[in-house]
Amino acid sequence: MDLLKNIQNLKIVDGLLVLGFLLVILGIGINFRDQFMEKGKTEIVSNNVGSTEKNDTQINNEVTIDISGEVVNPGVYKLENGAILDDAIAMAGGLGSKANLTWIDKNLNRAEKLYDGQKIYIPNVVDDEKVILGVSTTKNIIRINTASLEDLDALNGVGPSIAQRIIDYRTENGGFKSIEEIKLVPGIGDKMFEKIKNDIQL
Repeated sequence: MDLLKNIQNLKIVDGLLVLGFLLVILGIGINFRDQFMEKGKTEIVSNNVGSTEKNDTQINNEVTIDISGEVVNPGVYKLENGAILDDAIAMAGGLGSKANLTWIDKNLNRAEKLYDGQKIYIPNVVDDEKVILGVSTTKNIIRINTASLEDLDALNGVGPSIAQRIIDYRTENGGFKSIEEIKLVPGIGDKMFEKIKNDIQL
């Protein structure tokens, strides 16, 4: 009778050991599954972040400009960030046959770095002749993103030193995004801006 009880007790102990062993294996399996799933999520997030950074880099690597006037193919073009005015002219097929070369040499810096949204106008000789003959009464507007030091100096209240600061500012910051931004140039405040705002454009 005691022997039978001992055998039964051993079976119960063995059963508990097997059950415990199975539970340990099950716990390890669940833990491994959770770690694997977490790793997969981390890789997906990491890949998504990398993709976003790549897209942002691609967007920042381009500037869109509008070039018109005396170029062979005027229009809107995308160029690499860091491109200069001469690159934009080349993209538009080069200067037209009636381009005012004298004005261009005097007023345009063909090495100027382009900025996103920039408007570029290339005048022609015929328009210039009309102004000389007095046919046109259009007011002379100074383009602050391309004007020479002499043209900027001619603005009301702007002397040579401030004109140079305007050129330095647009070179360092990739051009003005609005005419109001010129107030950030040292020496140009609200009062001076009111004097020149009708005589300037981008």
